[in-house]
Amino acid sequence: MIRKGFTLLEVLIALLVAALISIMSFDFLSNTIFLKERVDTSIERDSKHSRAIHALRLDMMQAVPYKMKDQNFNNLNVSLIGSNSERILTFVSLNTNDLTLTGSNLRRVIYIYKDNKLSRKTTLANNENVVISENLLLDNIENLNLRFGDELSDLSDYYPDAQYSENINFPSYIYISYEFQNEKFQQVLGFFK
Repeated sequence: MIRKGFTLLEVLIALLVAALISIMSFDFLSNTIFLKERVDTSIERDSKHSRAIHALRLDMMQAVPYKMKDQNFNNLNVSLIGSNSERILTFVSLNTNDLTLTGSNLRRVIYIYKDNKLSRKTTLANNENVVISENLLLDNIENLNLRFGDELSDLSDYYPDAQYSENINFPSYIYISYEFQNEKFQQVLGFFK
């Protein structure tokens, strides 16, 4: 009489092979999931960074030579205030995307760098007490430094500087350097005059 079936050794070998295939498949799948999460995080980080720089460029493209007033409504006789303090940029822009008010589309745009966060705030052009929007653009941005001037070889840490003339509303260049997610970045931006 011939018996048909598997021996105990054959069953154990088949189970061992199946276990090895499962372990390798699990390792491959877990590495794939880990890689996907890293790629998604990198894409999100790069997207936030690009949106922040794009917002700044768009605001600068829409900037108008509007002489601002301070919070007490005194004339400042400048169209741009720039420094490396907490409030890094202030100027007036013609915001074509903001339809919240039926009046003027002129908005004072204020870029703020505080606690390694870059924020953008818009107010009425001559009344900072009326805040229209406030958005966090980038988090974990370090060593942000701005320089202003009409020649890239001769930049100042603030604007207007001692060479300021009322006939010049904006500097030709704003040089920005910063670190974001352990990478160093440098941007040269300009205004349309």
